[in-house]
Amino acid sequence: MYYLGIDLGGTNIAVGVVDENNPIIARATSKTKVDSPEQVADAMAETARAALANAGLTLDDVPWVGLGSPGTINKATGIIEFANNLPFSNTPMEQMLSQRLDGKKVLMENDANAAAYGEYMAGALKGADNAVAITLGTGVGGGIIIDHKIYSGSNFAGAELGHTVIVVDGRPCTCGRLGCWETYASATGLIKTTKEHMEKAPKDSALWTIVGGDMDKVNGRTAFDAM
Repeated sequence: MYYLGIDLGGTNIAVGVVDENNPIIARATSKTKVDSPEQVADAMAETARAALANAGLTLDDVPWVGLGSPGTINKATGIIEFANNLPFSNTPMEQMLSQRLDGKKVLMENDANAAAYGEYMAGALKGADNAVAITLGTGVGGGIIIDHKIYSGSNFAGAELGHTVIVVDGRPCTCGRLGCWETYASATGLIKTTKEHMEKAPKDSALWTIVGGDMDKVNGRTAFDAM
């Protein structure tokens, strides 16, 4: 038996194919196109087919497709109610992706919840009764396992740890609040912090030198590379 999972990020789409023993046997990646939900669904379907081809498989070889997406995921309806880094608002993504994959069943979960459960089943959290996982990328996500089950809360957003306010009246967050953890600890936040320091640093400093004097080339690694 083979299974296919899609990790939808604000910057990249990563797809993996595993067998019943959990090792990844094939992968495919692509850039996330964020102009519309339709574009995102198209890119995910294309990348999923590429991963299956890399494994020498087709959609007929997997029973369903798993999708981990940022945002508030209503698992009962298959709708992404809101995602602050992607163009989703009451988006029926399970249905949209299934239509692009020849009607294959799609099972969707919040990406950080899915990551936490994956670690619980086959990774660093295996054997734990209760655990917390934190994901770092374009944003900051959290997944909580309580009594061997994913904790979603009453509004499907019980583990949105990245939107915990850590700085009162701090940086504006794409969720609409101020000072969220995500605005400081994500790759996006690291880029912003690096640029703030560059504005105060001499032009011959390592921060400026490593990007060739072009602030637009700053990424999440720049400060570490400079150090």
